[in-house]
Amino acid sequence: MEKEVGCFKIWTDENDRRIVYSKGHGVAKAHEVEWLYETIAEFSKGWQDETGWAYVALIEELQQVSPKGSTRYVKLHETLASNHCKYIAYIEGNSYEVSVQAARHKKMSNTPQTENKYFITLDEGLEWLASKGF
Repeated sequence: MEKEVGCFKIWTDENDRRIVYSKGHGVAKAHEVEWLYETIAEFSKGWQDETGWAYVALIEELQQVSPKGSTRYVKLHETLASNHCKYIAYIEGNSYEVSVQAARHKKMSNTPQTENKYFITLDEGLEWLASKGF
């Protein structure tokens, strides 16, 4: 599956692993972030069991968001957790500022059931997810 709206593109893993990917660029508007978490929930609806699934967010081309946008990203974390997402791999490249903001959103969401890690490359993130069974 694959969908694209505004600054986001979302797709599922081609190797039948339980992984949802998203890639963003530029500044995400609030309605685009809402579309992001609604679409991720749609893509992962078949994985609502003990095994769960993983999310890979390619954020290296995203810019920081406004306070209003931040509330939408907190809702993203809450949606991921409530839909049985177990692991989130952020692929940050050299976008340290966005990673700091993502970590803040995770903390504000109070979702200890998901484990987040930050990686420079997609290969590093996928290697970590493979070690977790995905």
